[in-house]
Amino acid sequence: MRMVREAAFLAGVALALPQPGGSLGAQAGPDDMAAVTRLLSDVRGAAPLYCELAARAVDGRVWWSSSGSGSGGALEVDSSAASLVRWIHHEHADARVVPRLAAAMRDSDACVRRVAGSMLGQVKHAAAYAALLSALDDTDAATRTVAAIGLGVAEHAAALQPLVVRLRDGSATVRRAAAWALGELEHRDAMLPLIDVLARDADARVRQAAAAALGKVAG
Repeated sequence: MRMVREAAFLAGVALALPQPGGSLGAQAGPDDMAAVTRLLSDVRGAAPLYCELAARAVDGRVWWSSSGSGSGGALEVDSSAASLVRWIHHEHADARVVPRLAAAMRDSDACVRRVAGSMLGQVKHAAAYAALLSALDDTDAATRTVAAIGLGVAEHAAALQPLVVRLRDGSATVRRAAAWALGELEHRDAMLPLIDVLARDADARVRQAAAAALGKVAG
């Protein structure tokens, strides 16, 4: 039954997404707004496991099918799930989706916020970057957290100093997200601030994130 629910969740998200052979270039088509709206709608209320699976798909990190086709895996059999992943991982540059995603980062639903932040990080447009920076200073820690994640997904070098500032945020969750994002930037100037986190932060998970980030920066 659990596998059936998961398949239904992924298939439902994919119903409104552009299908193979459609226009999915960097110049976004009219389907992009519908796809974003449907994606955020279908992750609303998702159980933690399914939310994490959806978020990792949007992040583009640690996705098991990324090695390519020919494995006979589920995404080669489930065309709707494959369509979802292809759309998410394609290049996005349409500023029209930015206000929708920026508002979603402040949504009351945790999964909507999480997916919106990462999806905004995938949009290669100055407006998307500006929206993430603005959200990084939001009064709500949950919004600051997903904004930090989005900046890590974007890998925008100019986000270095704003993320370093968030290493001293009052929320451990925000500090952890900022540390992770700095690791994604792989900028040498992040080393000393991350070392400082290792030495002084009282939260073990923040220190763990800083250690992992240092490994990426130093590597």
